[in-house]
Amino acid sequence: MKTATATPRWFVVDDESMIRNLAELILRRFSDADVHACADAREALDCMSTAPTGDLELVVTDLNMPGMSGLELARRVRAFAPRAKVLLTTGSAIDLPDERTLRAQGVDLLLPKPFGVGELLAAVRRLCGPERCRLN
Repeated sequence: MKTATATPRWFVVDDESMIRNLAELILRRFSDADVHACADAREALDCMSTAPTGDLELVVTDLNMPGMSGLELARRVRAFAPRAKVLLTTGSAIDLPDERTLRAQGVDLLLPKPFGVGELLAAVRRLCGPERCRLN
């Protein structure tokens, strides 16, 4: 059971190490969340399975990754943690489903790449609430 004092768990999932590491650094710097960075969806699911799902608040995932796409990860996360928010990032708008389809697959918000610090923090604040990210 989630308590009011539980530290939210956030995941950054991207096969591009520079983007993954930068997003992790930004989220750690501007929040009090327990931030995990994973190179692929399978690693993220394994890590998510080791703690209570009630603490899982946010998954920031790339769309196109080897093995399992960000959409499949979103569907799986939604199945076991329906309250978790999913922020999908992508550098390609080609063959991207419309917003209604994305939502039906478990995606709460789309963030195009490349994105800056302000854009990432604004997206997280929109999904998780302004109190979750400091602006300085």
